[in-house]
Amino acid sequence: MPSARSHGSTGQRGGRSRSSVRLLTAATAALLCVGALSACGPDNSGQDGGKTAAPAPTGAAPTSAAPATGAPTSGTSKPTGGGADKGIPAKAWMDVKTIPVDEAIQWPTFAANAKLTTNKVLFKGQELCHDTDGLTKDGESLYTGTARATAVVGGSGNSRWTGQETLLYQGDPTHSSGTKQLTNLTRTHLVDAVKNCAKTFPHASVKVTSMEGAPYFAAAVTLPQIDGTTVTLHEFVVDAGGTVGELSVFTTTKGGAEPDGWMAVFDHDPIGQETDAATNMKTAICGALPGCDGHQ
Repeated sequence: MPSARSHGSTGQRGGRSRSSVRLLTAATAALLCVGALSACGPDNSGQDGGKTAAPAPTGAAPTSAAPATGAPTSGTSKPTGGGADKGIPAKAWMDVKTIPVDEAIQWPTFAANAKLTTNKVLFKGQELCHDTDGLTKDGESLYTGTARATAVVGGSGNSRWTGQETLLYQGDPTHSSGTKQLTNLTRTHLVDAVKNCAKTFPHASVKVTSMEGAPYFAAAVTLPQIDGTTVTLHEFVVDAGGTVGELSVFTTTKGGAEPDGWMAVFDHDPIGQETDAATNMKTAICGALPGCDGHQ
């Protein structure tokens, strides 16, 4: 029979063995954790002391700025209802059949060829006369407005005439007298640019064809070019409510030859009434954009 001392010694050795096993198991587990940290990290309960970053939500907005909601995906002007916060309505464009050119010339519609302008408007009369008013920083409010668009069409057959209508909508003047003042100022700057074309374009000639006090402006302008050709421009300007409208019909001929196809009878009305083109331009604007009663 073994002695009590021998029994105690065996028990101690057994205890040390079990302790060694536990230490070995713990060490093995620790090594496994080092090799595979993800298996030993905190669960998804959030009890990680705030030390780990939460994953980005799947619906997070992109870091790049989204395009403005008012910016169209294409250049075509589309109807936007009763206002012009997102563009110029299609029905705001004048009927090309009222353009005073030979009836044999077939014109595409302005509405189908209209393109929104993302930058400041530069009216055709200002461009051809080399007027820089619309390009200056001071003119920002005059030529930006709420919405602006331009439509360019060319005549069919042998016609060399090009028609361009530009619409600049400053806003609804019934909500602010300042809007109407801004519209009037823009119109005045455009008209002055055409009237003073000979001062900004060498050897240009300007003939105002609208009657004094007429509710529109019309002029015929010739601009000799350095290559020997001549640009002829027929310009119409109206303001309707909070909108400035410009119709420019222009062509280039060689040697100063008189271009064919323009119906001079439309240049002015002896009674002082608006021409068909100016009347139609204003009527279309007033029928499509708010704040215009047709007489402003």
